[in-house]
This record gives sequence, structure tokens and C-alpha cells, in this order.
Amino acid sequence: MLSVLGLLLVGWSGLELRHAGRVYPGITAAGVPLGGLNVEQAIARVAEATRSLEPPVLSISARDRTIQIAASELGWQPDPEGTVEAALEVGRRGNLARRLSERFEALRHGVALPLKVKVDQGTLRSRLEALANSVKQPPLDARLVAEEGVWVVKPEQSGFEFDLSGAMAAFEQDPTRTRLELIPILLPARILKEDLQPLAEQANALLRPLVLVYNTGSQVYSRGISRKELTSWLGFAQGQIVANRSAIQSSVRRVARAFDRDPTDARYVLQGEQLVVRPEEAGWKLDQKAALNLLEAALFDPRRGGVNLPVIPAYPRVRAADLPPVEGLELLAEASTSFKGSTAERVANVVAAARNLDGYVVPAGEEFNFNQAVGDISPERGFKEALVISGGRTVKGVGGGVCQVSTTAFRALYQAGLPVVERNPHAYRVRWYDPIVGYDAAVYQPYLNLRMKNDTPGPLLVRASAQGGVVRVQLFGIPDGRKVVVSPPTILSRTPHPPPQYVVEPSLRPGQIKQVDWAVDGYRTRITRTVVSASNETKVDYLDSNFRPWRAVYQVGPGTEVGGGSRPWASR
Repeated sequence: MLSVLGLLLVGWSGLELRHAGRVYPGITAAGVPLGGLNVEQAIARVAEATRSLEPPVLSISARDRTIQIAASELGWQPDPEGTVEAALEVGRRGNLARRLSERFEALRHGVALPLKVKVDQGTLRSRLEALANSVKQPPLDARLVAEEGVWVVKPEQSGFEFDLSGAMAAFEQDPTRTRLELIPILLPARILKEDLQPLAEQANALLRPLVLVYNTGSQVYSRGISRKELTSWLGFAQGQIVANRSAIQSSVRRVARAFDRDPTDARYVLQGEQLVVRPEEAGWKLDQKAALNLLEAALFDPRRGGVNLPVIPAYPRVRAADLPPVEGLELLAEASTSFKGSTAERVANVVAAARNLDGYVVPAGEEFNFNQAVGDISPERGFKEALVISGGRTVKGVGGGVCQVSTTAFRALYQAGLPVVERNPHAYRVRWYDPIVGYDAAVYQPYLNLRMKNDTPGPLLVRASAQGGVVRVQLFGIPDGRKVVVSPPTILSRTPHPPPQYVVEPSLRPGQIKQVDWAVDGYRTRITRTVVSASNETKVDYLDSNFRPWRAVYQVGPGTEVGGGSRPWASR
């Protein structure tokens, strides 16, 4: 017995000695027999066998989507060193029994190992993430939605994402594979339909027709709130029904727009040939803040079928009692400009603006507000489309020509010595206001306005007329002894206008040319005003304007040659 054991030990020792640093017999890797080879020989043999090996095309699938990636994109390349290292481990790992078992298995049946390859793990994960993100579906919680005046619960939907780590591990185990599947992981919704159904029932119990009553004291208006609109008043937060204040506020604003009436100031109007006082008229308005709170409270009381809204008086700024007799007013200043040669549309706008301005009263201490005086500039109030300056171009817009009236009014107000609150020059020098440069006032509702402070002892009456191609604005009030001197404009600098621009207009015939903008040089100007009070105090202010140089613009038909035939068109 001892002799047999000794023989085995001697044989084992000899086998260990003979294969020290070599691959055990019967082992192949990457299809290459490596038994008996040392590390350098084995690496060289594997490298030679895999030198011309083409990287596989990897098909990666995620549910119903599959992409194909050339393994070369992932940095795929054979790893002879890693392959030989795996071959060397056979018969050398674990306890003695395992090592003997692996060696005998290699001798009797052989052991075949796959080729080890190197892959850029970061690139692989990036590609897997891109695919997974394009397919993954987040869970959709059950939610409450309003449909035709009732709250309903939309059921939840499970989502899914993908096990990227598992896919990476599978590829790492066998990087020669040509297919890789991303296994989906189910993501349950957090909020289920049964969680929201009681809320839906509670919300629907609050829905009913609601009548809003708007009582001015002399007139009564009403507006019904449908179940559908009432539905929008409800919201949900942290499992509770809450008021959607923004939706209620929108309903309140609609009621206010429908029934509020602005007060009308007393003003002077022409009756025949004589100016008389038209008395003020009070108005009313909805107290929107109080109405919002009232409706929010009523919303949660299903017994309420109607709500009386809080309506408060709106008082005029100017009362007839505040206006002195016409004969007590004196002419403080006046100005006129010519609009002769204007188009019919521009003339209509000048006349409409002057008519609305005529009789406007500015109480002592308050502001002349041009946009307020002329009211909304819209087709419904008689204004037409004419040329306006907008977006760096002269284009058609409603109210073109109103600036003729604002400019004329500004000159009268400025000549009267009133402080300037807001005045905006035009983008470029406009010929209608020549020959005085820089003495204009552009208006453009609701962005640009003309506002001046009435610092005289009493109210100011503005008279405006547009006749015979001339706009005239007169300012009547109570004189306070001030003297005003407005200097002629000083040209601080002048910039030549750019060359003309030609724009292809498909609606024109070939050869047809239509001018739509006119060239004018740029200017920087200054006007100096000196105001001397009755107490001999002197105040000097400056009216600065900066007019951009403006190019002429021509629309031309397709194929039209311009500029002496050197080019068919400039731009489109």
C-alpha cells in the first residue's frame, strides 16, 4: 500500500514538475490545442489563430425593438493573454480533488474554452442605455380627469425598465455571442384606480348648475356656471379636493368683462357752435378679490345654487362740478401739423383720433394720458389699416396716422410747459412732422404712450380738430404766469441712410417694382425748453431724439433686374 502511494506521489510530482508554467494536456482555447505549451507559446498560438478573426455583429433586443451593433464599435478585439490565463487555470484552481478531477477530465475527454475578448465596457453600457431609454416606459399613475362635466378616474398603467447590469454580465461571460437581450423589469404604479375613486365621487357630488348674480343696484345681470366650468374649479392635492383658484379667477374675470362698466368723466363737448359740459356718469365693477373668496366658499357647499356677487361703484375722475365755466378758461398753448397728401385710410385715423381727443379734461395734478383719451384703437371704433412702424419695417396696421395727433398734442403740451412723464420718438424721421426734427411723439397701444403732468392750478381742456389736412390741438386752462421758450432743434449728428433693399414678392409681375419703405438719414437731435415761473424760477430741460438711418425697400416681381441689371434681386 505504501509503495503504491509512493508511486502516485512520485508521478504527481513529476506531472507537476513537467507542466510547471505550461497548459495541461487536453485543453483547447479558441479552438487551438494548447496542452503542453508554456505561456509565451500559447499566447503566440492563440494570437496567430485569431489574427484575421472578424468582429461579430451583435443584435441587441429590448422588447419589440432590436438594434445591430458591429462589435468593432465596442472596441471588440481578441484577448490572447486572457484566453491563455483561463487555460492555465484549468487543473490549478480549488482543492486537490477538484484539480485532479479537472486534469483527468482534460486527459479523457478534453476541455474546450472560449476565446476571451476585450470590450470597451463604457461604450457598451452607453449603447445599452440608449436603447433601453428609447423603449422604457415609466409607470403611469391613476389620475383624475374631467370629461364633459364629470370627474372620472383613468386607470394606472405599469411601466418597465431594463436590467443593464445583467446584460453587461451576460456579454462579459460570452463576448463572442451575436445576440443579447435586455430583460425588462416591471415598474408598478404608485397610485391605483381604487385609491382615487372615492375622491372622484366626492368631487362629482359638488357639481351642479350655479348662477352668479351681478346686481348694480339699478340693473341685475346673471351668468350661469355649467357643470363643465364648475369642474374646472376643482383640483386635487395630497389626496384632498381643493379649489383651483386660477380657474375660478378666470371665471371671475369673464364676469367682470361682461358686466363691469367704466365711469365716464365729465368733459366739454361741442353742442352746435357752443362748448357745454357733459356730466359724468358713475360706473360699477366687480370686487374680484372678494368674489374669488366668495365663490371658493360656495363651491364646497352643494346646497348653494346661486351666488350674489360683490359689486362696487366706480367713480369718475372728473365731475361736472369740478369743471370751471368755458369762459373761465384761457388758451395756454396750441400746435398744428399738416397731414395733406395722406391716404384715405390715414385721414380716417387722424380724424377719429382727433374726434376722440377733443374735449378731454385733465384734472389738476393728474396726467394727460393719450391712449386713455382716444380709447381703444380698433376697427370697431372706426380706425382703419394704414402704414405704421413695426418690427423695423413700415407695414400696414390698424391706426396708422394716429401719431399725427399724438405728435400735435405733444407739441401743444410741451409748449405749455407741462412736465414730460412718457414720450417716445419714432424709430426714424417721419416726413409728416417736418420741418421741425425731433419734435414728435410715437404711440402704439398698449406699449407706447404719451403722458404729461398737469402742474397748472386747474383742469386742462384739450380741443382737437382735423380739417382741411391740418390737425390743430389747443390747450385751455388757468394760467399761472409761467413763460415757456422752446428752441429750434439742434442736429447733434447725422448718419447717411443705407443703400436700398430689393425683396422678391411672388404676387408681383416680372419687371414690376413697388416701393414700400422710403430712405431717410439718421439723426441725433436736441430741443431745449426753458420754463420761467411767475416767481422767476427758471427750469431748463432737454428733449433728445435718436432716429435710426432708414433704407428704402422695394418689392420686385420674380426675375426683375435691379441695380442696372447687375443682379436679378437682392433678397427674398
